[in-house]
Amino acid sequence: MTLTHTGLTQEVLAYTAPHPPVKEFVPPKDRAFYADASKSSLLSAATSVKNLTPYIGTELTGIQLSQLTPAQKDELALLAAERGVVFFRNQDITMDQQYELTKHYGLQDRDPSQVDPRHVTVMGRDDDIRAFANYGADFHSDHSFEANPPAYTILRLIRTPETGGDTIWTSQTALYDKLSPHFQSLFDSLQAVHTSEHGYVNAINRGTQPYRGPVRRTHPLVRTHPVTQVKSLSYNPAFVIYLEGLKGAESLHVLNFLRDHLHAADDLTVRWKWEPGSVAFWDNRVVAHRAVPGGYNPEEREGKRTEIFGERPFFDPVNSVTLSDYRGKLAHVEDGATGETNVATTNGVKNGQVNGANGAKSSGDGVVSLNETNANVGP
Repeated sequence: MTLTHTGLTQEVLAYTAPHPPVKEFVPPKDRAFYADASKSSLLSAATSVKNLTPYIGTELTGIQLSQLTPAQKDELALLAAERGVVFFRNQDITMDQQYELTKHYGLQDRDPSQVDPRHVTVMGRDDDIRAFANYGADFHSDHSFEANPPAYTILRLIRTPETGGDTIWTSQTALYDKLSPHFQSLFDSLQAVHTSEHGYVNAINRGTQPYRGPVRRTHPLVRTHPVTQVKSLSYNPAFVIYLEGLKGAESLHVLNFLRDHLHAADDLTVRWKWEPGSVAFWDNRVVAHRAVPGGYNPEEREGKRTEIFGERPFFDPVNSVTLSDYRGKLAHVEDGATGETNVATTNGVKNGQVNGANGAKSSGDGVVSLNETNANVGP
């Protein structure tokens, strides 16, 4: 592809990435499909279950991730799909155990900057979030420019500063839910073009050698979660550059609206104060996140992140539901109105229906082994 980034240098133009882009593939079946809708195995093992906000974020205490049973692991995936992100403190899980836990959920994604194939090391940020092209400090969903963007992510903090270094997550299912029906209908029909060009250029200018060259992918602006069937915005200010089907000025105005919509959503966010041994488990398909930079020594913040490839993003106009509809169904089941316990029957979807083709569109280029990606944006 032709580079158009403002940070082009001779170093960037002279660099050739050693690997081609990642080719689209069909990942293993999402483990949340195997979960009991009540999540009783997981939740009953906790001494406390606390929803941190109405829309996003649940903290479980009294549970060690290193000791989860297969059923509890599956229910954790479903809980993350429903609540966006699940938090734990005082965890004893080791790097090897985190790696094994991640593999339970599928094929591991890999950041180009990581040396250890098991994880990427996430450090603090001291840059100004108001700086031009500071993509890492803005809201994003990891690697959305991939043919198969990540599904589940696990981040464990080893060292944390006394103050600062928090991470914020925003519910993109709730962001969609808060739109007017007219905007929902418009966004349902749009395709967003994602690019890794910014990260590629910035990485080379920092002295890093990315594993693969920049790519552009087209994904639906609204995506359907394969398990819950809930519709979510798939907007990523770090990587989305324009919207197909709109004129240039129209695309710019819509993207500006989406950015404002995301940044104004204080009621749809959760902010997590890290401690050593804290872990966050989230579903990249339904949230955007950002590290809050500045005000502390970045060397005092270190984490280990692992994540898996997800399905190709798709939009199913027939079977998708809004977050409000889904929450209503959950309340109906919890009130004992039905005896259904399987997540597939509760959500009104067929067990195993992962890649609904209706309305789906995702374009890509090139082939590479499944453990190579290109991004340099961290939580």
